[in-house]
Amino acid sequence: MKKILVVEDNELNMKLFFDILQYQKYDVDKAYDGVCAVEKIKNNTYDLIILDIQLPKLDGFGVLEKLKNENVNIPPVVIVSAYAMDCDKLKAKKLGINNYITKPIDINNFLKTVCEVIDEN
Repeated sequence: MKKILVVEDNELNMKLFFDILQYQKYDVDKAYDGVCAVEKIKNNTYDLIILDIQLPKLDGFGVLEKLKNENVNIPPVVIVSAYAMDCDKLKAKKLGINNYITKPIDINNFLKTVCEVIDEN
């Protein structure tokens, strides 16, 4: 079973992502802030990370930069964010992000992206 970490501070979004992914038979773990996400990624093995940008304590880009600076093996990442500015997409690309989905999500597109990214790796 593929294991996915969802990093999202909004409880409703977290429930939506968790329910969708669990229904699709993924093993889903949760982190509600960037600091918790870093610790979970350092101490667990994930097949995919679903990452929000706007997070408490450490934003999504900060999470990725911290992991890279500490030479942590980062699994594939899909950013799911309400902030779809070109500069954010460019920054995500420079950090090696696999895909970028804007909120509110289209459930079919979300699942298609998750499946594609997991199947690629």
